[in-house]
Amino acid sequence: MYKRFISVWLFFIAGGFWFTSAAQIDGVDYTSNSFYFTNQSEIDRVDGFSNLIPGNESPSGWWNRRYLLDYALITGGTAGYFIGKGITPRSDARIGPSFDPNNPAAIFEDDTFSEPYLEQGGGETVPEYWIHRLLIGFGGALITMEALEWRGNGGSAHHFHNTIIGYAETVALTAAVTELSKPFFGRLRPDFTERALRFHCPDSPPSAIESFCDGFRELPLHEDPDEARKLYNDGSKSFISGHSSHSFNLFGYASLVIGGRYVWGEGATSRSLRAGVAGQAVMMGSAFYITSSRIRDGRHHLSDVIVGSLIGTGIANLSYWTRFDREGTPRWRSSKKRGDAEGITSDFSVNPWVTPYGSAGVQARITF
Repeated sequence: MYKRFISVWLFFIAGGFWFTSAAQIDGVDYTSNSFYFTNQSEIDRVDGFSNLIPGNESPSGWWNRRYLLDYALITGGTAGYFIGKGITPRSDARIGPSFDPNNPAAIFEDDTFSEPYLEQGGGETVPEYWIHRLLIGFGGALITMEALEWRGNGGSAHHFHNTIIGYAETVALTAAVTELSKPFFGRLRPDFTERALRFHCPDSPPSAIESFCDGFRELPLHEDPDEARKLYNDGSKSFISGHSSHSFNLFGYASLVIGGRYVWGEGATSRSLRAGVAGQAVMMGSAFYITSSRIRDGRHHLSDVIVGSLIGTGIANLSYWTRFDREGTPRWRSSKKRGDAEGITSDFSVNPWVTPYGSAGVQARITF
């Protein structure tokens, strides 16, 4: 599970390296707020460098240190995911009844928790690893779409950056909220009874559970005791539904990106509108299908998937609309207006400069 999640972020790190290299010309980094040149030929190249960037837009006109907050949120969200995964759920549930091994009848005789347990990765309609594959797949699709638009002058470094960073942030924050909520609330899953019996009955069950063990003594939750313990603890992680939060977050954000590009954006056409709406319908239909499967599979209560869907949708909208306006145009976080950032004109100075190796030259400094 951890390996799959790590692979998602390695994927985005690789995309980040691509973005950084694409925004450099002959070794000059134009994503920085200050640039230094060591000879006159490099200074001469500055006047027209914005035309060398795909999309005819200089990243230096829009990037500033405020984006470091986005990168910190991605890092923090990823850390929150791993922290949440490692927390054992509370025994006294904050939502619904708690399980007491000395009085198991309160749960075992309650039909709310009597759903059959489906093997993870086997009997589930949508196994968890499919969610991870979707995260990688849609991330790759967004990178490809934005790269093609940028290369074809229909996009820009700014648009590419906002789309990909927004996607990484929405996934990371949703993962953190989901995984930290599960152990905090400790809600029992609808299939908890079978999990508990298959965990306790094969090996010296408590006397209070003994009378419920018929049919479960030879049916361990897992052959590996450590894995069996994890699956048993997972039975107390019903709220909120991760499948629901991630599917609505993933498909919701992708639908917004497609909308900004092809449905309501300034570059939308009647043909792109029809294709875009069809794509959005398929994606949101898929989100509803995945969410409803969690109830059919006995993994979640109705309120788990409703709240998870709302959280995923909310984070997706927050991540998108803070970066794009209603025309699908990237928002500017710089204190400068968009028209002021078309060239490098402010605070330009040229001074003598001596390198640490003793060679002389001139230093050109441009700040904005």
